[in-house]
Amino acid sequence: MKAVVLAAGKGQRLGELTKTLPKPMIEINGKPVLEHNLEMCRKAGIDDIYINLHHLPDIIRNYFGDGSKYGVHITYNYEPDLLGTAGALISFKNELKNEPIFVIYGDNYISFDLLDLKLFNEKMNADISILFHWRKNVSSSGIAVFNKKNRIMKFIEKPLNGNNGDWVNAGIYYLENCDVIDKIKINDDFGLDVFPKLLDVDYDIFGLKTQAQLIAIDTPALLAENLG
Repeated sequence: MKAVVLAAGKGQRLGELTKTLPKPMIEINGKPVLEHNLEMCRKAGIDDIYINLHHLPDIIRNYFGDGSKYGVHITYNYEPDLLGTAGALISFKNELKNEPIFVIYGDNYISFDLLDLKLFNEKMNADISILFHWRKNVSSSGIAVFNKKNRIMKFIEKPLNGNNGDWVNAGIYYLENCDVIDKIKINDDFGLDVFPKLLDVDYDIFGLKTQAQLIAIDTPALLAENLG
């Protein structure tokens, strides 16, 4: 199996810290977040990893090398200009071909069995499955509206009642077929552009709700909270 791990973001909201360190290289429990994600892939039997780079790319390349130390093979793509969370897949299109893939946001930490998402996708006969986790305050996040079978009906960005808590995109996707890449444009974002567009053409997109703890490190306050 294959996975695209997104690691190109600048992490600008973290201020001085990410001026000298890529956000996915911030340590949680003694290891960079990106290392935790690679280990999660390996445990699920995913051995081909594709990583996009932009901010301070050599720090990531020099740390992980070709991935053999972690039991995987890594292919990198450097983006002189950011291509978007979905646009990043275009560069890997020929390598991914028409087979299922995982997409993982490399700057979130979560302890989760990726095969559970794959099995969920098969059970629901879905085109795409998205992992969701519960967050108390979702005023700065994207949520989804589900039907009774957890099929996603629409996406809502930064809901007005965000203080009531809701299920939030955890940044892990399972795409049953890479023909989705043909529908992606440069600078496309999955949540803002691609998923809503696919819903409009009747793609079956489902959400798996997990109780697994996700550690987001988007701001200095969140980082201090999670490291404290």
